[in-house]
Amino acid sequence: MAALLLARTEYPALNLSAELARLDALAARTGCDSGQSPQANIANLNRLLFEVENFAGNENDYDDPRNSYLNDVLDRKVGIPISLSLVYQEVARRCGLPVVGVGFPGHFLTKYLAASGEILLDPYHHGAIVSLQDCEEKLKVQFGAEAELRPSYLEVTSTKQTLSRMLNNLKGSYFRRKDFSKVLNMIEMALAIDPASRQEIHDRAMVYFLVRRYDKALADLRTYISISPADDAQLRDARTMMHRIRAMHN
Repeated sequence: MAALLLARTEYPALNLSAELARLDALAARTGCDSGQSPQANIANLNRLLFEVENFAGNENDYDDPRNSYLNDVLDRKVGIPISLSLVYQEVARRCGLPVVGVGFPGHFLTKYLAASGEILLDPYHHGAIVSLQDCEEKLKVQFGAEAELRPSYLEVTSTKQTLSRMLNNLKGSYFRRKDFSKVLNMIEMALAIDPASRQEIHDRAMVYFLVRRYDKALADLRTYISISPADDAQLRDARTMMHRIRAMHN
């Protein structure tokens, strides 16, 4: 699983087979069955994960990087929306249930692809069923009163998209801790997924500047400027930083 390979960047000795076995063991205890109704399966998943095992959202330290490493989430029973959703998906998948990830802006969700219709779920809030009105309200809280719900916000998220989002979360968390070597690790992994990502090239240039690796910063800034459209909002700052670096070397 990609999320466990990500965790290995922080825990090189992590036993992937043992971590996968933990998910297998959880699935075996759910009482779920693909022949049951979606509502019954959701109730069984929620009972085991949130009542028996006490998985919960980490309200006390949301920005803790451990919230993004799946092994830590399994150990500590706390996480953020995307990591708790991954646990939910993986346990459900092992039960033969059609539960998938939804990259909703600002708050990752899951959904059960029932024959009678899709059921949106929020593992960060104990697997609560989420309505379209709930989604619209979440958007407005996160992004302002003008935010509108779009169908694309509720689409199934691919493994690559999920991993990119996890990397972005970790990049931000480590940046706020000024742990720039780990920020660079996250950026390199993101670029391995999408080598042409303008945002990652831009962000790597910024970090190289902060750690005084000016030649590398200049190289990334040149690349970023060359591949960016003229209306890119970050172009001006990128050019300003290039001028600053050149001025320091004159």
